[in-house]
Amino acid sequence: MTSFAPPSGSNLIIRHVQLQLAQGLHIRACSRVVALVGPFPGRVRIRCGDRSADASSMFDLIQLVAVPGTELVLEGDGDGVEMVLDALEQFLSQKTESER
Repeated sequence: MTSFAPPSGSNLIIRHVQLQLAQGLHIRACSRVVALVGPFPGRVRIRCGDRSADASSMFDLIQLVAVPGTELVLEGDGDGVEMVLDALEQFLSQKTESER
């Protein structure tokens, strides 16, 4: 997992969300996160405790080992980042994985 430093002069947006997915951040949930972030041209990271993951990387996300009830920190930078973080926050805070 690599570190994330937004370009100077950029606006880093940070959100806190409690992971509610019944099975935590497992393979299928990670795949959904990657799909939500994929089209976004900016950068999004998810932090879980002292671990941090590039939200566009399945490999990074699965290493977070996030279980239900865990507080996640969503960090993003770039045009339209609020919409991406909104979608992630909505997905991660629901109890089941609906395909919206």
